[in-house]
Amino acid sequence: MKTFQEFRHYRAPKSHGESFTDPNIGDVGDQLRGNLELLSQHDPWWQKLRRDARQQMISDAIRYTSTYRDVDVMASRRERPILMAGHQPSLFHPGVWFKNFTLSHLAEQQQALAINLVIDNDAASGSSIRVPTIDRDTGGYVYSTVRYDRFGGGVPYEQTVISDRERFDHFDEDVRKTVMPIVADPLINRLWVHARNAVERCGIAGCALAQARHALEGEIGLDTLELPLGVLCRSRMFAEFLLLILSDLSRFQDAYNTEADFYRKAHGIRSNSHPVPNLDSDDGWLEAPIWIYSDALPQRRAGWVKVTEKSMVISDRNGQECRIALGAPDMAETLASSIGPHFKIRPRALLTTMYARLVLSDLFLHGIGGGKYDQLGDRIAERFFGITPPEFMVVSATVQLPGPSPSETDSEITRIKRAIRDTRFQPEKVAEPGELDASLVARKREMLDHVPGLNEKPDWHQQLDSINEQLSASLREKRSQLEAELAALMRERASLAVLKSREHPFCIFPMQDLIETFGQLIRRSEAGKGAVAKRTRSS
Repeated sequence: MKTFQEFRHYRAPKSHGESFTDPNIGDVGDQLRGNLELLSQHDPWWQKLRRDARQQMISDAIRYTSTYRDVDVMASRRERPILMAGHQPSLFHPGVWFKNFTLSHLAEQQQALAINLVIDNDAASGSSIRVPTIDRDTGGYVYSTVRYDRFGGGVPYEQTVISDRERFDHFDEDVRKTVMPIVADPLINRLWVHARNAVERCGIAGCALAQARHALEGEIGLDTLELPLGVLCRSRMFAEFLLLILSDLSRFQDAYNTEADFYRKAHGIRSNSHPVPNLDSDDGWLEAPIWIYSDALPQRRAGWVKVTEKSMVISDRNGQECRIALGAPDMAETLASSIGPHFKIRPRALLTTMYARLVLSDLFLHGIGGGKYDQLGDRIAERFFGITPPEFMVVSATVQLPGPSPSETDSEITRIKRAIRDTRFQPEKVAEPGELDASLVARKREMLDHVPGLNEKPDWHQQLDSINEQLSASLREKRSQLEAELAALMRERASLAVLKSREHPFCIFPMQDLIETFGQLIRRSEAGKGAVAKRTRSS
């Protein structure tokens, strides 16, 4: 298991056109072969679970994806190794989308099957995006909020029912008008054709956003399948994996909490809720790493388990629960059949990737955040299951809109700040000829040339301060001008920071620009020129 020194520290690239891949794309073949060898050594129980779960997942993913795009290429690879990634069904930034391009490229390179898991159990943050635009009054770059629905947020993505269809249907027009002063042809135009078709099929914002993006990816040649986590969780194999944990939940809690504490200590994290809160216990109930909700009660609540003499009770302790008879012939089938619209069990983040990596895939592609936190998941898995998890890959990139960088103003900001300080403490350095009392300047030079001993220094300092104050008073107007210049530069910097943010949604960028940039980044990483994480000691 990893020691303090062996945690990997990942940071997103800072500049436009930079990527981060660990390992480099050219080295993924070796990583995949190592994972296949490792997974083949797991005991027969794991082998059967993997075989059954993967067959079911592939069938479900083909059936799901075929409702809105062609799947022939992917279906022909169903016996090949599985590469997997996952993300929330949102309008994320280009660095996240780069992962999907990398996934498709690697699948072609390795003749593997690529499946993207739609993490639709995460709570939606809202139903809008922030779009950069130009303020009509100031001419500076500012954010404008554009909504695709009246409400949204607070419930899982799979529960985000569209309440304002007219607003949704015209979202692309609103985005295009907002970003038009900066981007003439944002890809939202092509994306939203698919979004309107998707919402007709499902009526759910999360579903529509994911299917629209994936349909667009099909148009531009990416070959991947997709499957919502909500579909995956209805399988008997997921129930079997979950029961392995719930049947020994006290020991799992010990592994989970011990390793979470270790992670916080290794990284100097003081918050007990970061990266994940410890699992709790209360009055015979044990908290499990799952969420429980339903169509009727869509807000996520923690899942709890209590085992009695005859049954296992899985509950949110708020009226939603299921009971499974202990010793029943097929507890997994009973649990799987209990999961549906009226009672949804969904894994939390670490359990999601644990299942995806140990059971479903041969190589998982993380973003920066997932790469950081799944090192904790590895430690939990090793401690509880007693097996070594396969390695994962970390992929991210930074793509920015064209224009000057905020850092271009930094040197001038530094110069003006120094000048403002000098007007107070070294006025003679910044004054123009004739602005200062020459006798005071001469007196100050004389005092600096004759610094007294310790006993006389307090009086000397007092006199020097008095001279500086008198000289500084003569520069009030200059100081006001400098402060006005500084304020203007700070506003310019803030404006440029809006323009150059790496967090802009991918849908405001020109399609061809992203395709070309991603292609260049993939080729560079394939040639071994990508940035790779180093193992550094946490403190």
